[in-house]
This record gives sequence, C-alpha cells and structure tokens, in this order.
Amino acid sequence: MQSWAIILFGNMSDKSSECYVRARQNVLLGCILLGAFALRIYHLGQQPLSWDEGWSIGLSRLPWSEIDRITALDVHPPLYYYVLKCWLAVGRQEGWVRLLSVAASIFSVALAFVTARTWSRSSRVTQDPTAVGLLAATLVAGSPFLIYYAQVARMFSLCVMCGLLATYCLLRLLETDYWLLYLGFVLGAVAAAYSFYYSALAIAAALIYVAAQRPRLWRRVLIAVMVCALLYLPWLSYAVPPMLSRVGTRTGFSFSVADVAQFLKDGIFGLAFAYGAGWYAVYATLLVLLLGLLASGVTRRALRLISMPAMAIVLTLLAVSVGAKAHMFAARYLIMASPFLSLWLAWSVAACWRRRWWLGFVVSALLVASASPTLGDYVYQKAYEVSEPFDPQADYRFLENKLWPEDLLFYNVLSLAGHYERFRRAGDPAWSYVLRWDPVVEPLATAQERIMAGAREHRRLWFVLYKGTYGANQELKEWLDMQLYPSWGAWRDDTLYLQYLPASTAMAHTYPRVAFGGSITLQQVAYNTASDGPITVQLVWSTESEMSASYKVFVHLYAADGSLVAQHDSVPVNELRPTSSWKPRERIADNHGLWIPPDAVGPLRLVVGLYDSVSGVRVTLPDGSDCAELGLVRVT
Repeated sequence: MQSWAIILFGNMSDKSSECYVRARQNVLLGCILLGAFALRIYHLGQQPLSWDEGWSIGLSRLPWSEIDRITALDVHPPLYYYVLKCWLAVGRQEGWVRLLSVAASIFSVALAFVTARTWSRSSRVTQDPTAVGLLAATLVAGSPFLIYYAQVARMFSLCVMCGLLATYCLLRLLETDYWLLYLGFVLGAVAAAYSFYYSALAIAAALIYVAAQRPRLWRRVLIAVMVCALLYLPWLSYAVPPMLSRVGTRTGFSFSVADVAQFLKDGIFGLAFAYGAGWYAVYATLLVLLLGLLASGVTRRALRLISMPAMAIVLTLLAVSVGAKAHMFAARYLIMASPFLSLWLAWSVAACWRRRWWLGFVVSALLVASASPTLGDYVYQKAYEVSEPFDPQADYRFLENKLWPEDLLFYNVLSLAGHYERFRRAGDPAWSYVLRWDPVVEPLATAQERIMAGAREHRRLWFVLYKGTYGANQELKEWLDMQLYPSWGAWRDDTLYLQYLPASTAMAHTYPRVAFGGSITLQQVAYNTASDGPITVQLVWSTESEMSASYKVFVHLYAADGSLVAQHDSVPVNELRPTSSWKPRERIADNHGLWIPPDAVGPLRLVVGLYDSVSGVRVTLPDGSDCAELGLVRVT
C-alpha cells in the first residue's frame, strides 16, 4: 500500500521533486509552528499570576548571589531565574512574563521535529522519518501538558527545550561524528540540569540508547558526560547539603512500596495530562502505543527503537514517585518525559498509517478526542496551579493608600513579593524579604541582619506575613516586637500586616512608678522628646500579683487643644503578652510606635493608660485619673 507520507510529500525517490518536497515539508512545519504559537498565545495574559509565578518574579528580582542562595534551599536550580531576571528588564505584565515560556515551548516544537526524524532514522524499521518528525511536532504543538506549562512563568518549558536539544545532538551522533554535536549536547544537558533536576533522567535514557546503538562512540560520549558533570558539580556541591537538610527536617527520607505505587498511578495520569478528560485519555494513549507496536510487527528493531522514549518515561516516573515522598508529587515534575511520549506516539501513529489508512485515521481521531476535553477548557483555566481562590492584586490594593515612598516592605514569602513587584508603580516603596514560609525558611539570624540594615535606611518598616504568626513566623514576630516599635497592624484573610518604627537614636528616660488599678505598675518609660515623624516609646511594666483580666495599653499624643494626633493601642508586647499571662514581679518591656502627621503643631502631650479589652473601660490611677502624663514631645 502506498505510504501516506508519499501522498503528502510526493515521491522522495524522484530527484526532480526534491526541492518541491522540501518546500512542502517546510510549509507544513511552519503551519505546525504557527498553530503551536496560536494555542500558546491564546488567553496568555488574561489569567492572573499564580502563586508560583509570583515566586518566579520575586526571586528573579533579587541579586544574582541571592538567587543562588535561595534556590539552593529550594527544589529547583537557578537557570530559569537568571533568564527571567533579564527578561523582566523589559516588562512585568502577565503576558510578557509568560512569553518567555511560550518562546521556549515553540523552539521545543521545532526540536521535536528534528529529534523525532533523527531518532526514527536510527533504525531501519521506520520508512518515513520525516513523517514521524512532523507528527511529533504536531503532537508536541497540541499537547495539553506542554501548552499548559507554556503559559506558566516557571522553568518547565525551558527545561524541555534544553533537554530536547541535548537529545537531538546525541541522536545525530549516530549519523555523523561532528564536534559541534558534542558541544550542543553539553550545552543542552547542562542547561536542562540547571533548569530542572528531573530532566537528567530523560537525557540519561537517550545516552543509554545512543551507546547501545553505536558502541564505538562511548568514549567520546563519556568525555562529554564528564564535562557535563564537571560543569554541574559546583552547583551540586553548593545546593545538595542544604537541600538534604531541608528534606530531612521537613519530611524525612522514608517511603514505602505502597506510596511509590500510588505515586506511579498518579504519575501515569499526570503524564497523559488527563485532567478534564479522566482515565479515558490514559487508556486511549496506551491503546495507541500498543496498536503502533502491533502495526510495526513487534520486531526487534521496533522494540529497540521505542526503548529510548520508554526508558525516559519509566526513569522519570520512578524518580518523581520516589522523590514525591521527600517533597511532594506534582504532574509538572514529569514535564521532561512528555516530549518523549510524543515521540513514541508519533512513531505509533505513523506505523498505523503505514499498515492501514483507516487504522491511522482511527488512532489519530482517538488522540484528538482524548485531548479535546482538556484543551477545550482545563488548559486555559489553570485550575491545577491554584488550589483555592487567590487574588494576586489584593495585597497591593490593601496597602497602596497606606504606604509612603520612603517606606520599606518585607515579605515572608517571595510569591507575595513577586505579586507586589508586578503591580508596583513609580513612587511605590521598595521591598525586601524575610523568608519564613514554604518553600524556603531561612535562618532567623539572616533575616534579622537584613531587617536591621533596612531599619538604618528607612523610618517605617512594613511586614507582610502570610499565615500571620503560624510556624516560623511566630519567632520572627517575637523578635520584631522586642527590637522595633509596632505602630500598626491588621489582618486581611490569612495575611497579617504590621508596621514598625526603628528605635530612635536619642531617648529620654523617666521613672513614673505609677500604679494602675492598684495592681499594675508603670516602672519606666523611654521616648524621644522631639521628632519630625516617628515617636518610639518603651514602657516597662510589673505586677505584684497574678491577674485574670486582660487589658490593652494605649499610648496617645494630644495637641494643645486636646485633639488626638496619634495613637497606638495594643495588648502588651504587640499581642504577645496579655496581662493575664504576667507573673508576679516580672518586668515586661512593651514597645509602641506612633507617627506624627505632617500637619501637626507641637508641643504634643504624651499619655499612657490601660483599658479592659472587652468593655473598653479604662483602669484608673490612685488619684482617679484614667491615664498617666509622660511628658511633652516637640515637633521639629
């Protein structure tokens, strides 16, 4: 029976039509690339940035050395963040940020064509390598898995492009032993490994295949692999110790066969990217692979040929399933196996077309039908990236009318910092970070050093704490409340916003020793008596007996006419030490910060007092007054 490829391209044996055939092939490949671009550009900038995309932006805006340090504590190497750092110099809009992944994914389509064509030529079982290449390009172009992550500002599309480059160069060595191919392999393999750890498994499968096909190449290939290892060794020596420590601290290294079996099942579903279609898509994929093998005659050459994509898929599935116990399982970790699945499917479809035209039509329709539900809706909704309603602009809207240009914001997770960076405008304050939430929790001493450096340069510091005081955030807040002066705080959903003032350089000390309610004594006060904005007040309290009541402290500034100019009300030590927790004769240092408005006219009266946190009734002094006068503050 006449090959379907001959119908499309003409008779390849006819030399007079060679140029025509090549032109038609190029036109078809160009159409596939245009289709891939259209599928990836559709709705590109309409979805809000996901949590992980915020992390990409936030981390990429840091200095190069900090990108290295933080990625060494994370589960992804740094190359993508290096590239994105340069990319963000042009713009930060959603469409532009994701266009980097789109560009890498389009290159992957072209690489899939040349890789599949070269791979299928490596065994004489395939009669139409160009047809296999075009089919592979089509499948990669229309893959729901690859389209999905082509629209996500993460490293996955970059690692696929680099991994395919390394694979193509390796396979070309079976045809020509040219030194540029070794260089291309080294560059692609090292770039893939510096983009995504699991990419090494798929490249290893290609290495094994090439070594088995052409054993006399093994020495030169081994030298290329050693060069890759030498180029990657500096990163491994830098990143592996903190990564192992992190995994051991969080989850440990133990796993069971049952766990791996479940992860394998999830991995097969995820590799088929059957979200939106269900197991039907998985069964359809397996059926096409089986029919392709049967259509080829199940020969030794056919089995040898498909061993490369099969090894890439199996090795990646096993690695991700074992690694999931130490970190987590996510379908995106299988991304490097996806183009190898497309290569295998392309060969299977071509084999079916060769056997019977109607069989080729059936398997093609089966693949289209299995991918359509996912392509039709799920791919562009990005439901897999967001597990709950999330508005990346909410933090910015909440803070934008409260911030001044000279302020400094600290974020406890780079995802929120990245979202702020996306919407930040000229005149908005700069931001920094104290990483105290997953995926990276840095030592508190490192965060403290960064905070104190910021306190020397800025008069108001803001802290945006995702999950508030939960986990490692609690230790940070305790330190902040003791070292700085809290002046404002509020919750929005699951995020706590805090404002602090750095300590004043010159503070007056007084010792009022006044007793509130006969049980709480204000022993000592320190405050700055003159300021053009920040007022920092430290109160030292004590009690002679245990108390069941919970009081709030108020620190107020009043103008000469009695109007309230500024205030800070809080449970002692910024909510950390309610009066009901005080022990007899314990001394409680309680910091408060106030900000004098620009239009205030001094001198201002500084007063302090206590009131019941439920009823609001103030606690009185022995003379019947409900507050203690601390002194005057001059406005400069």
